[in-house]
Amino acid sequence: MRYIDLTLQVKKTNRVYKQAEVQTKKEIVMGHVGTHFDIYGDVQVPLDYMLARGILFDVSHVKGREVTLDDIDLDYVRPGDFVMFRTGAIERHPYGSNLYFSDSTQFSWELIEGLSMERIRFIGIDAPDLRKGHEHIEADKICLKYGTFVLENLINLNHVEPNKPCKVMTMWFENPEATGMKCRVVAMQPEEDDEE
Repeated sequence: MRYIDLTLQVKKTNRVYKQAEVQTKKEIVMGHVGTHFDIYGDVQVPLDYMLARGILFDVSHVKGREVTLDDIDLDYVRPGDFVMFRTGAIERHPYGSNLYFSDSTQFSWELIEGLSMERIRFIGIDAPDLRKGHEHIEADKICLKYGTFVLENLINLNHVEPNKPCKVMTMWFENPEATGMKCRVVAMQPEEDDEE
């Protein structure tokens, strides 16, 4: 079994970290720094979400348009999955840079709804959002309606084999005041010599 840490550790020297530190409610804003998912209202994440079957779609070739249902094969997806997307955003631009936030790939509404209707646990992306601006919150809320959380700012997705099931362990830090839950995410990819 190969363990791949997908968690973005943000240094105190990073621009996003520095901006969060000077906010009035710094402890709340810090929940949105690095790898996290957003929370709206009084939502409890079920404990069985900690371990899920994972599947990665590599959509890093998609440029100048949205990622759509045509870019993936939903036959790979099962209820309860952690579905990951490698867009290449965090590989192209450093986390915290203007281009990281402005130049990341967007996901079509049809894809967001289609994935959520599969009753998956998480959508994980190596980008800051599924949609930009005020549509960010709307996209997250569509997912939450189906019990799906959107994990942002994953790294090392280039080390996960696409279209090949793995296991994903996700740990989050409960905070009733938080609007963003910081996470630790690790993919466990079976290797050829692993016993069944």
